[in-house]
Amino acid sequence: MDPVYCIKDAVVVSDIIDGEAIMLHRVSGDYFSTDGVGCLIWQWLSEGQSRGRILNTLNARFAASPAEIAAAVDSFLTDLLTHNLIQEVGEVVESAAEAPIEPRTNPQGELTRPVLHVYSDIRKMMLLDPIHDPAEETGWPTRKRPEEPI
Repeated sequence: MDPVYCIKDAVVVSDIIDGEAIMLHRVSGDYFSTDGVGCLIWQWLSEGQSRGRILNTLNARFAASPAEIAAAVDSFLTDLLTHNLIQEVGEVVESAAEAPIEPRTNPQGELTRPVLHVYSDIRKMMLLDPIHDPAEETGWPTRKRPEEPI
């Protein structure tokens, strides 16, 4: 079985700009970025690619061992899951077309492990949410969590 993940579109807004994926978690107020292999993985997740297909594609592109690539991808997926950016939506049965492939004899380069950068510096501003539902008594911005100091 091969897990398939999807981006949590209800709480995550993202875009890819000049080879960098930028994500905003609208509930936590944190934003994230990743580039290189991480950006490729984010794009493939948005296209519905399974973990196995992602591994196969990276095995064909990079000179790292399949075990090293699998460890890097799994670590990155764990980070995305931990920060509630993606969720597992099911599994696909491995077909002959998705069977593991051998690494290329002439790969494009060395694998740089994907890294998810986490930024919390504008969390409080994001949670003020001046765009939606201003309160009549206080106007806006209105804090969503009044117990949290600004």
